[in-house]
Amino acid sequence: MSQEFVPAGSVRPAPAFQCHIIVAEGQILFRAGRFVLGELPLPAAQVAGSHYLGELGGRPCGVHRLAEPLAVAGCEWRGLRSLLGAEDELHFALAGRAMQVASWDRDHRFCGRCGAATRDHPRDRARVCPQCELVVYPRISPCVIMLVTRGEHCLLARHAHHRHGLYTALAGFIEPGESAEQALAREVQEEVSVVVGGCRYIGSQPWPFPGQLMLGYLAEWAGGEPAPDRDEIAEADWYHWRQLPELLPPPQTLSGQLIQTFVDENNNRQ
Repeated sequence: MSQEFVPAGSVRPAPAFQCHIIVAEGQILFRAGRFVLGELPLPAAQVAGSHYLGELGGRPCGVHRLAEPLAVAGCEWRGLRSLLGAEDELHFALAGRAMQVASWDRDHRFCGRCGAATRDHPRDRARVCPQCELVVYPRISPCVIMLVTRGEHCLLARHAHHRHGLYTALAGFIEPGESAEQALAREVQEEVSVVVGGCRYIGSQPWPFPGQLMLGYLAEWAGGEPAPDRDEIAEADWYHWRQLPELLPPPQTLSGQLIQTFVDENNNRQ
């Protein structure tokens, strides 16, 4: 299968899908180890909603939302997190896009202002209330993720509720009225009592758990020693770039890419 995906907003009417992704209640349907299917393996009447995502290898690709995970012969349901590290970056992002669009469609069948049933927008990817005319687009929550550095050392933390016990970069949501840089400094101070100075933007990544956009930075230490808040952060410490913990985020994640950028930049100085 081609490794090229061209995303699209809403196209009405949507083209006939040649690639199908089926989701239900936060799970994705797999057949023969793949979640991008060449045909719809169940009656169309069982589909609660469908949306055009874009073109995968030149073929129109859509997501189909089921009201619940039905038994489908020869198929299995898997959680989105099971794809992390098992799929390449393109297909993981595509699965996340499908899940986010389907979740938005499910969560906004009714107007949050007046309670009326909503309808599809005639042009955009949006739901419209025919009563009060409220328009609801898919919600994206911006977050910052930052690797604090001090010379040849970086600050890695183990989250209190992370089931895999990974050592990773710090992260947090941007609050209303904050810039990304202000959120970065606040989150580091709140979580580990460290003060940061200058920061450098590295890149971004959509993170579909459930609908975030991660903005990644390298941030310079300016003062303080790590003191985990014990609520969100169980452990935090400085690690030399040559002696990092074994349990690190996968390279597909922005956290893993921030750590690798830090390692590569130090290695290039040698």
